[in-house]
Amino acid sequence: IRPNVAIEIGTYKGGSLQVLDKLSKKVYSIDISSAPEKFLASKFLNVNFRIGESHNTIRNVFQEIEQVGLTLDFILVDGDHTTKAVRQDIDAILSYPHKHPITIILHDSFNLQSRKGIKSVNYMNYPSVSYVELDYITGSFWHNNTYREMWGGFAMIKIDPLNKMPLRFMASQENLFRRAYWSSIHIIKDPFHFLVPIKQAIFRKLGIKQRIDIYNEF
Repeated sequence: IRPNVAIEIGTYKGGSLQVLDKLSKKVYSIDISSAPEKFLASKFLNVNFRIGESHNTIRNVFQEIEQVGLTLDFILVDGDHTTKAVRQDIDAILSYPHKHPITIILHDSFNLQSRKGIKSVNYMNYPSVSYVELDYITGSFWHNNTYREMWGGFAMIKIDPLNKMPLRFMASQENLFRRAYWSSIHIIKDPFHFLVPIKQAIFRKLGIKQRIDIYNEF
């Protein structure tokens, strides 16, 4: 794929952005933090940075791409990895009346929260979706020294506005995912995910740096 226009949700330090910038004529990068634009704008002159929650911002980006007469071919979803946020990103993308085929790649499909988000979407509501594969590239167990966590992997969604075929939904490594899950820390960690806001509030009061602070201030 050599996209006319590509969109990236979730930028951070531009690891994926450098690839999209090289292979695309134009890139729109969406992130909740202003840090990526400050750090990367001078390095990627072909990138249009947008700041805001992706599911609220991306529709305006779609409209702008159409208004200037460009064609969107590719979207990378790599933002908030909670189940709710992943579902919101996908629904925001699929609910727009796209006029051209689009390939969507979703990062960390091997993570429990991300995978739930991808699976929770009712794809039958979107007739233009022709193909979904949760394990286009398989993730890994104990990823980057994270203790017994499951990360990595890429899911793929194909949009084809002219699609007349029944949806193909695949999870080719579902058995591997389940086996890894029963040996993972997620069995203990994820049921208590709802406590994260309380932890963040306590850490904020104590002046302890958190991941989100590091992300926003790199």
